[in-house]
Amino acid sequence: MASAMLKFKKYWDDVHILMGVAASFDPRYKMRLVEFFLPLIYGEEASTKIQEVRSNCYDLFQDYKSKLSAPHDSLASSSSEVTSFTRGDRLSSFDRFVASTGATVEKRSELDMYLEEDLLPRTPSFDNLSWWKTNGWKFPTLQKMARDLLAIPVSTVASESAFSTSGRLISPHRSRLHPTTLEALMCARTWLWNDLIGLTSTIDKVSCPTLLDEEDEPDSSGLSQF
Repeated sequence: MASAMLKFKKYWDDVHILMGVAASFDPRYKMRLVEFFLPLIYGEEASTKIQEVRSNCYDLFQDYKSKLSAPHDSLASSSSEVTSFTRGDRLSSFDRFVASTGATVEKRSELDMYLEEDLLPRTPSFDNLSWWKTNGWKFPTLQKMARDLLAIPVSTVASESAFSTSGRLISPHRSRLHPTTLEALMCARTWLWNDLIGLTSTIDKVSCPTLLDEEDEPDSSGLSQF
């Protein structure tokens, strides 16, 4: 039991930040969901954990913004050059006025404006991905972040167990297989299992032996006792 708790804590320490950041990209919850649940989990340490999630949100936002702003900066510089060489423009003084006053105004980021907006009603039929698709013109950087974050599947299965199919095929009795043979076994097992699922619905899957069942069968020659 103690080892299970230690393993859970190991994964939770890494995952809770990602889950908090992903939850903040749901306009029905945003950071308010993190601010509600983390005090129930961490108690007095909740403020530190909440700030950690918030800091990761802003760090990730700045990372995405720096990647997306590079091509836009080049386009903006080229357009400014064209404007500067325009002659006879009656509103050129207005452009200079906007440029001078705009520098003194503190601009809020997309993330600030998004988090400051009111929460949407919590309705069961709400489609988070559709909302981000519709509001991408308003939050283009956040839309890119939501597309990547919300595509990550959440699973309680350890990542090593979810992706180590070869580890379940290579047993102490089958540890010297050639890589080509192992690949053939993995592919054949997947193909046969998909055929059983797709072609029939009445077959008893328990009666179908698999490679895992072979490891549990006793050796008929009596060598297994040695």
